Order: sequence, then C-alpha cells, then structure tokens
Amino acid sequence: MTRAFFSLGALLLATCAMPAAAVCTNTETGGALGSYPSQRVQSGTPIMTTADFKLGCGTAVVSLLGTPTLKAKITTATTGLTLKNTTNTALTIPYTLSQLGGGSYTQGVLLIDLNGTNAVALLSNNNATISMRITTQVGANVPAGTYTDSITVNWNYANICEGAAVGNTCVGNNRSGDVDRTLIVQLVVINDCTITAPDINFGSAPLPSAFPTVSQSISLNCTKGMTYTVGLDPGGYINGTRRQMASGANRLQYNIFKGDASVWGSVGTARVSGLPAADGLTLQTIPYTATVYPDQPNPPAGAYSDTVKVDVQF
Repeated sequence: MTRAFFSLGALLLATCAMPAAAVCTNTETGGALGSYPSQRVQSGTPIMTTADFKLGCGTAVVSLLGTPTLKAKITTATTGLTLKNTTNTALTIPYTLSQLGGGSYTQGVLLIDLNGTNAVALLSNNNATISMRITTQVGANVPAGTYTDSITVNWNYANICEGAAVGNTCVGNNRSGDVDRTLIVQLVVINDCTITAPDINFGSAPLPSAFPTVSQSISLNCTKGMTYTVGLDPGGYINGTRRQMASGANRLQYNIFKGDASVWGSVGTARVSGLPAADGLTLQTIPYTATVYPDQPNPPAGAYSDTVKVDVQF
C-alpha cells in the first residue's frame, strides 16, 4: 500500500512538472464554391456552400485552477461582403454569410460564450463548431477568373484542463489561448456563351435555282472581356467544299457564307474572327447568307435537311 502511494505521488509530481500546452487544435473546412460559368453567376440560381470553424481540446475536465471559459466571434465584416478577383480587386461578386438554421451573423458579437461546466461539457463531447452558409448574390457581370475573400473567427479560451483534475491540479495540459483563424472563400468563374442560331428555311421551289438566298444572323452573349472566334461544322453530308441536305439517299447542295462571301467553316480563316471583346451584356451578331447552289442537277422532290453545329473557341 505504501509503495502504491509513493508511486502515485511520483506520477503527480512528474505530471505537474510538465509544461502547459498553449493552444487547442483548430480546423477549418469548406468555403470552396467551385467553378461556374459567368452567366450562372450573373443571372442564374445563387451558388451556395458551407464552412465550419472548429476547436477541439481532447478530453476536458474541470479543475480548481480557474474557471474554464470558451468564447468565439467573427472578427471580419459580416455585411457588404464581396469576393474579389485575385488579379484585379475592383472586380467583385457580392455574397452573404448566414447561419445554417437561418438568421444572420454580426461582426464582433460572441457566438460562443461559455463558462465552467458548460464550456467543459461542449469540448468533452464534441468540437466547438461555428457553421455558416455562404451564398452568392446574382447580378455580378464579371470576367472569368478566381474570386476570393477571407473570414476570420477569434477563439478565446482559458483554464481548459485536458487530461484529469486531481484536487486543484490539472494532470495533463491546462489549455489557454487567444487565436485568430482564417478561412478562404473561393469561386472560379469560367467563360461562357449563350448562342442563338435560328434554323435556315429555304422554303419550297421546283428547281435548285429557284430557291431564294436566306440572309440572317447568329447572336452570342459571352462572358465580359472574352474574345473568341465562331465556326460552323461541315454538316452531315459534306461533298468536297459543298454542304448538302439529305432526303433519304438524295442530296441538295447548299452553303453558308460569311460577310466576305467566303464559306463559313470550322478551321483557321474559315472561322469568323475579329469580333470586339464581349461586355457580358450586349448581344454580338454575326450576319451570314445561305444559298442553294443553282448549278446542280435537279434532285427528286422531297423534304431535305441538314444539321450544322456552331462552335465558339476562346
């Protein structure tokens, strides 16, 4: 019995001589909004994600060295928030910060304010956690790029005994700290275009030479600052340099021409280029003409069609 007593006393003395650790463990997760086209950012459904700030101190108990306390607050702004372009901070996307269960946050107001057994109970059963929802606001007309902001939470804790309390002694680490933790919110905006390409309808005619020339345009609304070229593929029944419409095994030759009267194609100079940079708001139109070649043999009567794809390169 005496030997057991002295062994325990040696353990207590050795443990009390250990230096106290300064901080508990902080972790941050979430905050990445992902990558989205500019038009989703500007006028689509708001983009949302969540983020967590956590503090964990292992197994915490109450000792008599002092009253355990745990406090946490957001120290950065909680209103008027914007994600800023990493290369030009004048370009911004507004967003909001809210509680997962609803309601807003206020800068500097304590979100966790616990003392005594309440602080210990929270840290013993789980991490202390501040969770938030991050939501973009529609209306930002911005170029492609990476947009970021930071959120900072301050943790202040004292007299958190991690280990065991023996009398008025903390056998383990008596944790105290005052630390700021920062999480980065990030959204990547990618280039995008809305393309309006009406069908070409030549109508009806008894001979190839009787079909009218169709004059119309393709319209595009693309990401702010985006420069691009536009191509048309050969369709499904190309014959040499001539596009063809099909009616079963029969063919009717036609083509689509750019403003300079050259065939509008999909490679190199056959593409439409030289358009001004998009502003993200104004439709850019590309006029063209479509003609049925009059110098071809008369095909059998029928409904002829083809499908041509429009592609945008940037």
